Amino acid sequence: MATMIRWLRAAALMMAGLMALACAEEDDPVTATPPVFSVTPVNMSGAYNPTDSTLGDILFSRPVILPFGGAVDQYSVSRGVEYYTRPGAPVRAVTAGVIDTIITNPVEQSDYSIALICTPGSDYTVYQEHIVNLRVMEHTSVKPGDTLGEAGTWSDTMRRTGLKVSLGEGTDTRYYCPLNYGSASFNDPHVNLLAEYRRMGFTPVFDTLCLTGPLRP
Repeated sequence: MATMIRWLRAAALMMAGLMALACAEEDDPVTATPPVFSVTPVNMSGAYNPTDSTLGDILFSRPVILPFGGAVDQYSVSRGVEYYTRPGAPVRAVTAGVIDTIITNPVEQSDYSIALICTPGSDYTVYQEHIVNLRVMEHTSVKPGDTLGEAGTWSDTMRRTGLKVSLGEGTDTRYYCPLNYGSASFNDPHVNLLAEYRRMGFTPVFDTLCLTGPLRP
């Protein structure tokens, strides 16, 4: 009988250990799958048009574009890329995914940001920011090129929208340059935009839109 009791206790401990291991494996974060961007957030195709100072929907009036790591002010830098556009410019989904959250930005901005999850369980989140006249809802799927809304507030003659990529949560969050995840159809228009920016003598001079490595919140 004593031997049987010892065997049952050992079996119970082994079962408990297996259950604990199974729970630990279930709770482990899913390996992050990086997003792939195939469409620019606004139209950046074609050549510069001197008639209305545009390249696609980008408006060539300072600041034109703000790189990842570019100075927002004397205290902070951009954790994404910001695009400055003509009024009414459509904002497009840069990748496929599900809209996890629509965030209401501070009242002085009067616009919204969209948090997009590309792969279920992934620790990556794609943020398309500063959007008005939304055409999408939370928990719905989008495809690359789907219209999310229009570029958000900036001034009477210029609008803006932004793109950010984060990995992790809370204090472990890191932001990465969006062009790290771009296909040729995404990155090539950015290269062309920078070439026009430099040709027209804008300052500061940018040779890249990724000015730094990962950034913390």
